[in-house]
Amino acid sequence: MSKQEAADWVGIGEAAADQRLEPAYWRTRVFHNSYVRDGKLHRVRGWSAKIQYQGVRRTISLGAMDQDVAAKKAAGLFAHIQQHGWSALGQGGRPSVVVLPQEGDARESVDYWRLRLVQRKNRAAPDTEAEYSCRVEHDGTGCYFPLGTLNEAQAGERALEIFHCVAESGWEAAAARYRRELTLALFWSGSPFCSTYTTVLTRPGRVRRLAKPQEKDAAPVNVFVVEPDATMGATLRELTGRTPGFDCCGVFDDIGSLCSLGQADEPGLLLVNRGLPGFSGEELDARFKQRFPDCPVVPFATFEDSEQLFNSTAGSLHGYFLHRTPPGRVLHLLEETAGSGTKGKPRPIAANLSRLVRQYFKNQVEFLAAESGGDTLPHLTPREHQVMTHLSRGALDKEIAELLRISAWTVHNHLKNIYEKLGVQNRTEAVMEYLQK
Repeated sequence: MSKQEAADWVGIGEAAADQRLEPAYWRTRVFHNSYVRDGKLHRVRGWSAKIQYQGVRRTISLGAMDQDVAAKKAAGLFAHIQQHGWSALGQGGRPSVVVLPQEGDARESVDYWRLRLVQRKNRAAPDTEAEYSCRVEHDGTGCYFPLGTLNEAQAGERALEIFHCVAESGWEAAAARYRRELTLALFWSGSPFCSTYTTVLTRPGRVRRLAKPQEKDAAPVNVFVVEPDATMGATLRELTGRTPGFDCCGVFDDIGSLCSLGQADEPGLLLVNRGLPGFSGEELDARFKQRFPDCPVVPFATFEDSEQLFNSTAGSLHGYFLHRTPPGRVLHLLEETAGSGTKGKPRPIAANLSRLVRQYFKNQVEFLAAESGGDTLPHLTPREHQVMTHLSRGALDKEIAELLRISAWTVHNHLKNIYEKLGVQNRTEAVMEYLQK
């Protein structure tokens, strides 16, 4: 084993300890850490350092993008450990990002946000340009905000600006000023549980209604929305207006406001936030269902991301079906109802809704179950595709075993292989990854 000659700067004993209190010592010793996922090497954007003290050596992320700043943090961190010991760091001495007590709130630093920039793979519209997003969290609530650029410095500054708005003025003010990235889910059936979902970007302020050319003898389906969040209501108005044959005629803040609708409004579809007071009680029946029994009511909800949607889904006795729809096409499932019915009136949706829902999700399941349909995930075997098809419907391991006429132990082995191939850790992540391919 060969030895390298010590650099002039590095001393021994107490002199070495003193040198480690200086940023110059760490300037050439900080490095970019890396990890392997899905067989690919990924480099962490921030700087890290290996710190050794009292026979313990640990690699710690410094939370800084600039090398000189990272060196200064490493020197301060070593001084802190030298004075108080490893236990002063907490979390077993291995925090993900170091924040020294004298530095205050790390979220006040642009570097903090630059480390948390992500490029979301599911865009809200096919023609949107790539941009960084960042999750801003405050008082136990979090949300992704698109930042409008792929420049890390500008994106970090934008994220810090949004955080200041949330912290100083609250979430409502931030929602009115900045775009948010949400997962919108529409719930078409309760048993079996059937839902479509898509990524949406809210639009701050009011959104003008889009002028849409209609066929000469066609009448659009009148859509009404109940959503208390003004920016989300404006976004739904815009998105439903993009669907051919549909026209969003009004957005209401609460269920009680539905009393203002009359027979002349001819509601053909009602989208209502299922979290509103009165949604599951008698108020919705009295305000709308009894007056317009032929108009289908489709509840919806918004989530921080699709993982939150999956974690909140309990399914039903007959399993559950969730499917991501194309960007910007919220009413994708209903598009075949577009056009006029008899005498120029819109084709009724209520009579066809159950059939449309059954056929839509039946087609999705048949596509997933087809053994020749492995183009999206060719590295899964036909049997693994079958397991994932039933898993995506909410079936338990024992039920999958009975359906495929194999043992539950074999199902466990298939799932283990699937997790490894998809690079996931659990059933929820596997279903999400499978359905989004």
